[in-house]
Amino acid sequence: MKRYFIDTCVLIWLIDGNKRAKKIADNIKYCQGDFAVSMEVLKEYLYLFAFSKIKTDIDHDKLIKKLVSMGIEICNFEKKHLKYISDMPTFKFHTDPTDRNIIAHAIADKRTLISGDGNFSLYEKAGLKFLEI
Repeated sequence: MKRYFIDTCVLIWLIDGNKRAKKIADNIKYCQGDFAVSMEVLKEYLYLFAFSKIKTDIDHDKLIKKLVSMGIEICNFEKKHLKYISDMPTFKFHTDPTDRNIIAHAIADKRTLISGDGNFSLYEKAGLKFLEI
């Protein structure tokens, strides 16, 4: 069974019912893989929610319930993941620390990262398995 990590943008699309994420939603619904989110994704989602950068009524409690109902696991970011941050290449045009944490988490846990951010493909040489939607 394939193991996946869902990036923040994909999580937002899933929650909003965006057609871009329909295939992912169908795969989750019919259990065609092991789907999870990094705690880093949840922190970023809640930051975007708190500062009204996303239009949703899904707060912390509703978000957790939604993930549980969809069968999406929440994975903690741990000290073992820190090594992967320092081992990753750096790019002057891609410096978002949250993205780097999410990528490091995916590499360390050997999960394919699903995202709409094409810049993530830059990290495939560092061991990232990446699926762009």
